[in-house]
Amino acid sequence: MIPRAADKEMQSYLVRLQGLDATRSKRMYIALTSLSEKAVEALKNKDMKSFSAHTDKMRPLLSYININSVTLSSHLASQKLELNVATEIDEDELKEFVPKLRSNLKTIENARNAISTVPFQPAVLASQEITDLFLDHFIPMAWDFDFDVIIVVNLGNERLLDYLIERGQKRFFLIGSSLDESIILDKLDQPGLLFWAHKEATVIRELFLGITGKPPSQFIAIDCGVEKQGLKEKERMISEASTGRQMSWWRFNTINRADTVKTLANLHNLVRFKQTSELHGKFKGIPGVVVSPGPSLIDNISVLKKIKGRALIICVLRALGTLLENDIIPDIVIQVDPFNLKEMEGTKNNKKINLWDEWIEKNDLSKIKLFINSLNADPNIFDIPAQSTMWMNPALPISEYLPFDVFDYKRNGGSVSHSAFDIMIEFGCSSIALVGQDLAYSKEGTNVYTETATTNKFGDEAHTSKFGDDIEVEGLNGTTVKTNNVFWNFARHFTFFSEHLDKQIKLFNCTEGGMYIDGFTHCTLERFLENECSKGVDKKIDEVLHSETKSFDNKKLANVVNKFVGKNLVLTEELSSLLKKIKKIINKKELSYDDLGVFDKLQNRIIKKMAENQFYTFALQKDMHILEAGLKADSVVETQVGFHKDFLIAADLVNENFKSEFSHQKTLLNKNQ
Repeated sequence: MIPRAADKEMQSYLVRLQGLDATRSKRMYIALTSLSEKAVEALKNKDMKSFSAHTDKMRPLLSYININSVTLSSHLASQKLELNVATEIDEDELKEFVPKLRSNLKTIENARNAISTVPFQPAVLASQEITDLFLDHFIPMAWDFDFDVIIVVNLGNERLLDYLIERGQKRFFLIGSSLDESIILDKLDQPGLLFWAHKEATVIRELFLGITGKPPSQFIAIDCGVEKQGLKEKERMISEASTGRQMSWWRFNTINRADTVKTLANLHNLVRFKQTSELHGKFKGIPGVVVSPGPSLIDNISVLKKIKGRALIICVLRALGTLLENDIIPDIVIQVDPFNLKEMEGTKNNKKINLWDEWIEKNDLSKIKLFINSLNADPNIFDIPAQSTMWMNPALPISEYLPFDVFDYKRNGGSVSHSAFDIMIEFGCSSIALVGQDLAYSKEGTNVYTETATTNKFGDEAHTSKFGDDIEVEGLNGTTVKTNNVFWNFARHFTFFSEHLDKQIKLFNCTEGGMYIDGFTHCTLERFLENECSKGVDKKIDEVLHSETKSFDNKKLANVVNKFVGKNLVLTEELSSLLKKIKKIINKKELSYDDLGVFDKLQNRIIKKMAENQFYTFALQKDMHILEAGLKADSVVETQVGFHKDFLIAADLVNENFKSEFSHQKTLLNKNQ
């Protein structure tokens, strides 16, 4: 077996949903305790088939708990188990089952590791019983069979696929398999399974990036060959797989369910303003500069002043203050993060600051020709005083869920700078320079942004939580620089994008310090000015921005969106009616078989109704995941009804929020008309 990447590595890039309410947390832990007791009992009876079945039911719940930090202590006032007044967890009950669960997990872990000293050979696959012992050991206890990936190396016996499918595994990468294609298709080409097969491990990064939907939190690799992979080849494959998984998560984080749902709050804004796709190809042949707020940005200020009017300059909002205080007005400012800046706080000069005040109010945005935000931005940012505003979709491909076409940008790297780079590519820029893209700490090792852009103390809890662990990487001119996991992944994305671009587009990293980015020519900004910015282009830029970016009155689109809103208002009312009926059932002290039958019918109708609007799926993804894992974990009617109840409470809350939002959008759309 090739070990999976360390759990610690996950912490810097996984989407986290920090905990649950006390009732649901307790329900999950109680279900796990019950399953762990059954697994330990199966061990005592030497019933390994039952042991595997019970531990497999534990794995998805443990995976959710592990990834999302669902801890019972979060509902208590202190580590001493002093109860918080608002908690629903009984202290005596907690003391009873938590030690039991811990003890059982230790017993289970010892049993799983018992076979670790025996080498895994192809001959083992002749026996499902023995293979299952190895799989008990190979597959981590925190494992999601629906999303996590098993990489099968040098597979020559299809029985392993049968055994894994029987246990519920859904995602497979087959590397170097000697099986006929027809056999692979027969086993894996069926509903619910996803697989990719390739002769070489060199494509493993691309395989992870090819995953649609939720990326895997973990992966394991099982070498089935008589002759095993060499150590260097293994290490290279694991490294590439880890990179691909991380990049896939950064992309997913940018487009995760919560951000996507925010699109509904902007329906009226998407009617009022144009998409940036209107400008695609309009700047063909014009050089572009992407300005980011890295510590070295200040070293390029004097050259940026010379470049103004000779290249299209786009800067991320965080860098705007540094440019304006040095009398540089960028042509375009971009801010595509979905956060409400009015609610985002930081510290500066030991004082609390509000990012809206710091980035919007303190800067004269009336000088900016074009401000770009996203379709899932906070609504208030659409009305900042820039000369014009446009929007883009740097997120989940969403056209099929909306009543109008949306251009879905593909270079989702996790940062606003990636979106700015993507914009430059689509706008048609012939050469693109990155400036202030240090992706590393300052020379003094005290900051990651320019002084003007810094909003938190270096090294404080907020900084560590955001950027993850520090690492050393290659810098410019053969030096090494200190950075972090987040910035390292950002650099990898730029490299990945460069590998898939038309070679006629020239890429330059003109940052005066920081990390070396593969795929880019590294040179000074002065050299980029001399070689790429030979003529003035300010008139062309002004002409395009003036003629193409004005707000527009699209009555046809407004009518289409209005009908969409009206249809979904009816849907929310229908769901409210069904949810009221099912509440009456689940609130009964005792449920008869007739009650359970009505419950099933109503819930099926509710789920079928919600399927009419994909945004319910986005909003309830975690709740569906817990429901499915909980139902598999415990067949006791009371427990099953409890997990159903948790899901329906969440569905009711989402539905009421949607009803309120659609009503608000209807009012705004009618007002605009």
